[in-house]
Amino acid sequence: MKVALAYFAVILIWATTPLAIQWSGHDNWFVGVAGRILISAILIIPILIWMTRVRFSFHWRDIKIYLAATLGMLGGMTPMYYAAQTMPSGWISLIFGLTPILTGVFAFILLKNLQLTLSKYIGILVSFAGLSIIFIPKLNFAPDQQLLLGMSLAVLGASSHSLSTVLVKKLNHGVPNTHIVAAAVWLTSFVYLLIHPQYLYQLPQLSEKSFWAITYLGVFGSLVGFILYYYVLKRIDAIRLGLITLITPIMALFLGYLLNNEPLNSRILTGAGLVIFGLILFEFGHRISKENLKLLTSRTL
Repeated sequence: MKVALAYFAVILIWATTPLAIQWSGHDNWFVGVAGRILISAILIIPILIWMTRVRFSFHWRDIKIYLAATLGMLGGMTPMYYAAQTMPSGWISLIFGLTPILTGVFAFILLKNLQLTLSKYIGILVSFAGLSIIFIPKLNFAPDQQLLLGMSLAVLGASSHSLSTVLVKKLNHGVPNTHIVAAAVWLTSFVYLLIHPQYLYQLPQLSEKSFWAITYLGVFGSLVGFILYYYVLKRIDAIRLGLITLITPIMALFLGYLLNNEPLNSRILTGAGLVIFGLILFEFGHRISKENLKLLTSRTL
């Protein structure tokens, strides 16, 4: 029951995150991502003091886990935040929805527990075809084309998150979720402060919408969301965790349409449908084939 509730909470947080990212970066995208992580880094300190009984470890095998988680946070969020200012939030969610495929590819390479079957290759092609239907009509491939840059950065962010997921799954040997998240937000905050140290003593001016979006993401998107994410990750297969992204892109598309006046026409719905269908083929294509085969065999007997 606890795992199911955590799983549902992660879905809800991830579905609202793309729109909150866009709102939080409306004034300054770097302030949006840096403010979010700094809030999480501060809030997690009392959690470590009052709720975690295990001492923070600095053994090298644990540091490798922290660095793997940081890859997902620093390498995943930073490019996503810039990309969110170049396209609708629902499109960001669709690109991030490719994480089951990307996670599967990295798991095949690093964990050796996944075979890339014909159905998986077809699923990959179908999902990228869906993205092409959405993005290609908007691209002109000019040197200053922001959408092309944003799309590339979004794919980079999704890839970093997927690689981080597989590495944490591979390296983790029982390190508490709070320790993993704390190390990731502290290391990421340190990098951001190296880039803009003046944020320690001079906060930039933000609109009310950006302020509350940053606050929401700092509390739920980074802190609560990542703690629940790693809680679920330890209890189910890394690839199955990626199934969350079958649900969140559709929710994000409609949230962007309802709350942010983002476009939602037949072309976008068709592309989104192909992305989701490709993900289903990637995850369940071999099972569907076996079930259909059994059905056909039973009818011939």
